[in-house]
Amino acid sequence: MDNRMKPLSQLLFVSLFLTLTSAYAFDTDTPTTKSLLIDSVHLIPPQILPPAPGSDSAKGKVELLHIKTLVGRASTNERELATKDASTKNVSFFADVIPGFEIEKLPKTKALFDQVRFTEDFEAKLFKDYFMRKRPFELDPSILPCEPPRKGDEYKSYPSGHATMGYSMGIILAHLIPEKSAVIMDRATLYAENRLICGVHHLSDINAGQVLGSIVATLLLQNADFQKMLQASKQELSGAGLTQ
Repeated sequence: MDNRMKPLSQLLFVSLFLTLTSAYAFDTDTPTTKSLLIDSVHLIPPQILPPAPGSDSAKGKVELLHIKTLVGRASTNERELATKDASTKNVSFFADVIPGFEIEKLPKTKALFDQVRFTEDFEAKLFKDYFMRKRPFELDPSILPCEPPRKGDEYKSYPSGHATMGYSMGIILAHLIPEKSAVIMDRATLYAENRLICGVHHLSDINAGQVLGSIVATLLLQNADFQKMLQASKQELSGAGLTQ
């Protein structure tokens, strides 16, 4: 493990969770209001994910070689889609596989996925700050990321935030449009794996994001307030002819 890893105590996670939750009271009459809606005791990083492979470990070296191979083999079209996905941090990328899915014309559905985004992003950042893993291009300068590195984004590789978002949103969207569940989850997988082509994540980062995103989605689907928003979205999507 990287010696700069600085584990946070469970008390700090719970305290931070309660502080931020109190700042975002949920109001069903205000669709843009966002809340975590997840009990923090279910999302303690070392209880959810194993430590990331060390950069000097055999697995870490294999993962780095895997990325370099993927980046080298990627076609222009694959690289362009990976770059596009990198800058798309909302549910709109699923429009690729759901004709007519225009999120700006679906206010109730947009409010639902803004809620998902708020929650999964909060959790992903906590996990990243706990594990403090270097990104591939930080370990090997020959790996050129498809987007310029952002200041303050160092040591934020594990888990992948894009993968966390893609799978959490994919599971919930598949719940809303079950007849499209296969193509939705295929697109979520591609969205996550495009982070490898971008050179900004290791394979274990993607796998960890799948785990975290799946847990976030499952916990949200069990929440009573979220279920109300889910039902409103389902009716909206049905009215738009996007689901039966």
